[in-house]
Order: sequence, then structure tokens, then C-alpha cells
Amino acid sequence: MKQYAANSVDELNQLLGTFGEDILFRGQISHYGEVGAPSIGTSFDRKGCIPSEMLKWCRYSQGVLDAYIAQHRSDFAYQQALLQHYGWRSFYVDCTSSAAVAAWFASHKYSEATTLELCEDCDEVAVMVRKRMARYAPVIGTGHLYVLSKQAANHVGLVNLATLTVEGYRPRTVAQSAWLLGPLHNPIPQNCYLAQITVPSDVLQAYAAARGLTDTNTLFPSPADDPILRSLLGLPWEEIKFEASLKNLPAFKRALELPEYHPSLVKIAGAQTAFYRGARILDTQDSIDGNPHSGIFVEIPDMVLYGSADPSKPLRFPEIEKLINENGTVAFEADTLIKHPTLDHLTLYQKGVGVIPRGPDLFEVCELTVNHPGLRLSGAGFITGWTYRRQASGVWTREAQTTDCSCGNPIVHAQHISALHIAEEFLRDPKGFN
Repeated sequence: MKQYAANSVDELNQLLGTFGEDILFRGQISHYGEVGAPSIGTSFDRKGCIPSEMLKWCRYSQGVLDAYIAQHRSDFAYQQALLQHYGWRSFYVDCTSSAAVAAWFASHKYSEATTLELCEDCDEVAVMVRKRMARYAPVIGTGHLYVLSKQAANHVGLVNLATLTVEGYRPRTVAQSAWLLGPLHNPIPQNCYLAQITVPSDVLQAYAAARGLTDTNTLFPSPADDPILRSLLGLPWEEIKFEASLKNLPAFKRALELPEYHPSLVKIAGAQTAFYRGARILDTQDSIDGNPHSGIFVEIPDMVLYGSADPSKPLRFPEIEKLINENGTVAFEADTLIKHPTLDHLTLYQKGVGVIPRGPDLFEVCELTVNHPGLRLSGAGFITGWTYRRQASGVWTREAQTTDCSCGNPIVHAQHISALHIAEEFLRDPKGFN
């Protein structure tokens, strides 16, 4: 890797012009590693993994892709892209095809502060909300531009996130001309680096500004311009448990606590904003709407809904069948609310999965949904699912019925089956989920 210094915009322009087109960039305000040998690793390397949060982020990332960029909805790399760019962690290092974007990040320092805001739910009941408010501020000093070889990086793995487009909008990945390098379990290999350019921060800022990157909004579009961000900010709020003295003023955090760059204070939240305090369906009503059979509620850990079972696993559910034989319909209810991006204008949330007997050895697997405007859980029902037949071998197989869900999205129904697999394991060994 060669090392350079540029002390003016003209010098930087001339130097960048010598590398050709088959390159990518990364900008940092600090150099890590030895002189001439950068050490740039993934956010997982730096911060580690929190499995429960990772499962949530992955579930919602897939949901966002399914809603807006369906051709990539099953692509692990693109799920990781959303984790990386909207505030969580991934096995990838982010870079860019734009030298101006890299220059901006090499001359602006990230910071964040936790804020508490008072607002009201749709019924004008006071609540407190906690947010991670973030900002990038210009720095004085020097920054570092790293020039990466696409050819060498391709041997590691490259993903062009400019393909994550939503017609009529400007998601963050497009605004940042973003690419991902990885997956990585060690720092970026040294052969990927072509050069390191050290530049005064004010020169980098001038270079970026000359190309339209003048403030944070140019790289972090607002929810009005970025539907992916809007969906992530539209997820339910979860209660934060404080001491008894604050019981009359419940406090909440976002289901995914992502850093926010735009003020979002509202005096009175709309009905589609759920503030979830842990209510169970039977706390508010006696039955589930549309259930033609007697039944049983089974409390399940959140992992049942957020986790992912092996899709090739045979559909064997002996423990669930015992419950059905003894009780009729089984409703597996989690202590969480899941928002589907396509329903962000409604007050409907997934709270579990259900299995409804539809005949001898015939079962409908469906979604358990609740209505939850503001602080209230006000109704529950099953959303039409897919039907399965138990074979003599004990394996369930898909047997389509005219009454089945016609959404045409196999991913949604595969998630229901995945939840059943995990619920079956939970019934077999509840202590294993502690």
C-alpha cells in the first residue's frame, strides 16, 4: 500500500485521478493499525453480538426488504446492509464508490446523546420516550482516505448497495453510494488497500461540499425521503421498567434503538404508534375473534417469532399435536408486538402464531394478530394462513385449500412454520430457552 498526503482540493483531485475507476473508498478521522498497515474490522469485531437484538434486527431487515425491495428479500448480504447502515452491527465493512462520501466521513466526527421526551398517546395519556439522537460534526485536524481495489476485494466479497433503490425515494444506502466488503471474520486483508491518503480536515470538507455534501441530511435522508428509515422508526415502542415512583408516567424505547439524525418530537402520537406495556390478550378479552373452536393460549419467548429455524427441517410437531388434541386451537402468544412494514398505516401487529384444526389431520397455520392503538390492546384475531395435512409418517405437508391466504408471499408463511419449529422445541424443553 502506498501512502500519500494532499494539502489542497486540487492536489486531492489530481491524486485521486491516478487510480482509475475500479476502486472503492473508505474515510476515517483516525488511522488504526501500524503505519502502512491499516486495521479495519467489522462492527461485530468492535462491539460483539447481542443475540436477542440481532434476531430482531434481522427479522425487521427481512421485512423491510420484502416490502420495498422484494428481489433481495432472501439475500443475507442485503439484510446485513440494512443492519450496518441503519444502526446495528454486521459481518461487513462499509465503503463507498464516492470519494466525496469518504471525504465527508473522514472529516466529521460521530456523537450521540440519549434524550427523554414527553408526549401523549392517541388517547392523550402522557408517556416518556427515550431516543438515541446522533450527529456528525466537522473536526479540525487530519483525516484518512483509503483507496481499495475492487479486484482484490471481490475475492473477499463485495455487495453494491446502490441497487437498494426505492422508486421516488432516496434511501440511505443510495445517498452514501454504499458498498459492503465481506463477510469478514478478521480485518480487511492488506492486499485490498491500494493507498492511504492523509488530508487536512478542512480540505476534505471543502472537497465534499463542492460535490453537494454540505450537511448530515445529504447522507442521512429524513424519513420523508427514506421509506426504509420510516418503517424502522414506525415500529412499536417497548416499556422501560423504572422504579415505582414513575409508574404514573410510563417510559418507552424503540423496538430497535437506532441512532436518529432528525428531530421527531410529536405532541400527540397517532393511533398507529403502539406503546406496548406487556399486555396479554386474555388481560383484555375472553377469546380470539374468528376462532371457531375452543382453544388454549401458550406463552412463548420472543425468540419463537424472531428466530429462524432450518427451512429444510421436516415438519414434525408431536408436542403441538398433543395440545391440539387436548384443547383444539392453539394460540402461541409472545410478549412482544411485531409490525409489518406494509401495514405501517394500521394499528395491527403480530403477537404470535396459531394452529387451528380444520379436519382430521388437517391444520391451518396462521398469524395471531392484535389491534393496539397507543397504550391499549383492544382486540385479537387470526389472519388467514396456509393449510397442512399430517401424513402417516407424522410429517405435515402443504395441502392448499380455496380458503387459504392468497398473498402469494411464501416468505411470510415460511416464518409461521419456522415459529412452529421453535415453539415445538420450547414445548419439549422450556428450560433450554432460559
